[in-house]
Amino acid sequence: MAYKLKNGQETFQVVDGPDTGKTYKRDVEYESIPPGEEHRFKKVKVSTPKTEAIPANDQKKAKEKK
Repeated sequence: MAYKLKNGQETFQVVDGPDTGKTYKRDVEYESIPPGEEHRFKKVKVSTPKTEAIPANDQKKAKEKK
C-alpha cells in the first residue's frame, strides 16, 4: 500500500522521531508515513513507474538513425 498527502496538505518536513529531516511533498507516493501524521495522508494503489516521453527532437534523431 502506498500513501500520498491529501488535497490541501502542504509539503512538510519531519522534526522529530525516526523520520527526522525527511520531507513529504504532494503528488509523491510513499511506502511509509511518519507516526502521528496519518491524518495528513490518504492510501493509494501503488502505481507503475511512468516512462518519460522522448522529446520531439530526439524522436526525429531516433527515426533518422534507422
